Amino acid sequence: MKQKKIIQIEVLDTEDFMSQIADLVTLRLTEECGICEEERKNNSGVWLTTKEACEYFKVSAPTLKRMRDRNEVTYTKVGRNFRYLVEQ
Repeated sequence: MKQKKIIQIEVLDTEDFMSQIADLVTLRLTEECGICEEERKNNSGVWLTTKEACEYFKVSAPTLKRMRDRNEVTYTKVGRNFRYLVEQ
């Protein structure tokens, strides 16, 4: 009896796709070598994507970029994306 193959097709915009790839790479690095574990212990906060940070701070993406340029927010660059630290 032949097995049926199922193909799932998803449509993502470039920003969402890149964000998902960056998250998967970060997860893999954490699992493989614990590279992020020490940084995570030193920070008592949550890292947000650009979209999440805009919603959290209630600002537009260009305003968030200006905040980043003025060092008003804590951020790190993951690949071509930014992550913003929100203290808890």
